[in-house]
Amino acid sequence: MNIQQLKYFIEIANTNNLSAAARNLFVTQPTLSLALKKLENELRTSLFTHTDKPFQLTNTGLYLYDHGQQIVEDFDQLVVDIHNMNENPTEKKKQIKLGITTLFSVQFMKEISLYLATHPHVDLVIKQDGSPYLQGLLNQNELDVGLISFPNLYPETLTIEPLGTSTKGYNVHVVVPEDNPLSKKKELTFKDLEGQRFSSLTTNFMLGRLLIDRASDCGYKPNIVLHNDDLQVLLHSINKNQSICILPIEYREVGKSDQVKWIPLVDKYDYFPIGIALRKDYHITRDIKDFIEIIKNN
Repeated sequence: MNIQQLKYFIEIANTNNLSAAARNLFVTQPTLSLALKKLENELRTSLFTHTDKPFQLTNTGLYLYDHGQQIVEDFDQLVVDIHNMNENPTEKKKQIKLGITTLFSVQFMKEISLYLATHPHVDLVIKQDGSPYLQGLLNQNELDVGLISFPNLYPETLTIEPLGTSTKGYNVHVVVPEDNPLSKKKELTFKDLEGQRFSSLTTNFMLGRLLIDRASDCGYKPNIVLHNDDLQVLLHSINKNQSICILPIEYREVGKSDQVKWIPLVDKYDYFPIGIALRKDYHITRDIKDFIEIIKNN
């Protein structure tokens, strides 16, 4: 077993989907399938059960997943440390501070990787958080550029250029346990959600604010039993807490969501477009222009 096989296995476990894992890893599906088969042969065990729910971890698969994640993290950090040790201190890189949400970092991973590969002289410092929080950092001159969602909370100081790419925004869905009566619905409104228990993003995120504001508009205060800004933590908490959650449907392709239903939310704010955010007084360098152009080619 090598580190590449371990990374492949972890991505399959994270997505529960071979095609999604292959897309995230930028390899073909047959390549990934062959790598998994080879790994299982080398370990002389099945890592996944192939039942009506594909790619469910076996006991040995769960053990490898739990311990393998730390191994991959340690290995990646080792590579970074060695690279840093070999850097010529006289060759100072140009730093660009990028603000981006977790979802967008996944959706634009290919473009960000391309930019890093073609601009080795740039140190791209990435800050992941919710769009409202990142807009605040931009407004305070703590970021150079943002890949974030509307609305613009600081119209006097920030500009957000909508993206006309294949990824233009995200659609809001309600994630509910399969045994929740709401799971039988084809669509839901905020009025339908009254009386439910919520696992929710914080107000650092647009959807965290949306839940509080729209519930108030409907005459109730949401019963939020868990606040967390990690989308995967929220998904895992739904069945454990018998709660529901408001998330972008686009995250379903990359996150693990067992025994839940994703139901469209019908609301005037059920879609959030995204764009490139800059301060109005910001001097756009050649490197920033290149980054924007690569993102626009998504």
